[in-house]
Amino acid sequence: MYKLLKADFFRLKKDSIFWLFICSGVIGGAYALFHTFRAQEYGDIALDGAINGFIMFIGLFIAIFVSIFVGKEYSDGIIRNKIIVGHSKISIYLSKLITSIFASILCELIYIIIVFVFGTLLSGKLQMPSEEFAMCMLNTFLIIIAYCSIYNFVAMICSEITVSTIICMGIFIAMFVADTAVGYIANASKYITNSYWENDVQYIISQEPDPNYPGDEKVKLAQTVLLLMPEGQASHISNTNYLYKMPIYSIAEILVFNIAGIYLFSKKELK
Repeated sequence: MYKLLKADFFRLKKDSIFWLFICSGVIGGAYALFHTFRAQEYGDIALDGAINGFIMFIGLFIAIFVSIFVGKEYSDGIIRNKIIVGHSKISIYLSKLITSIFASILCELIYIIIVFVFGTLLSGKLQMPSEEFAMCMLNTFLIIIAYCSIYNFVAMICSEITVSTIICMGIFIAMFVADTAVGYIANASKYITNSYWENDVQYIISQEPDPNYPGDEKVKLAQTVLLLMPEGQASHISNTNYLYKMPIYSIAEILVFNIAGIYLFSKKELK
């Protein structure tokens, strides 16, 4: 495993896709800072939202990076050669997963550091409690690991780099679209509330039942579907209703995809 990881990290340093991936984190951080600065001009403090902004889109960049990085080893015959010299398929699979997770978390950390350091200078400290911030960071890393598990599964099972890239990008797009549709139901309220805000306090004037409320069962089902998708978690990462449920779903996804991936890859015949 050590030799495999050493070879993967050596490739990583020379891989142009990896450096483009890292650049996406830098550019994302710069854009978030610009947006934070503009929001501050209107009296808004947007640093809390900016910290969690990139996780909504990093899934697409991970899809491209993982599918191409792993796919190149198939197209160049490197995976086949690793098996010939005696490396186990399980070690090869896990080395690709670990390398993908490392690169993806590094990209996210670069974004967070840029936003946190420079954003603090622009708009002050984070407003969310420290416990909530810690859970957001935990969920961020688990979401990234879940993304890597899904895309690594596809890339290791599918030998064609073009096909695996299309599938991985298609998975992200499908989750992005589904998140919009399912999120609307999952966050539906039983009541139509007439209220106003004063000094960050909401004052409710009246409440009446919403005739378009889909029902408790549909809402619970939609919430489950939402939390089963990494993109669904990413878009609701600041929602305290889901904050402590997300790790359970992420860990379950990580285990399922990696166990299935290792099993299928161990049975796969490499040409």
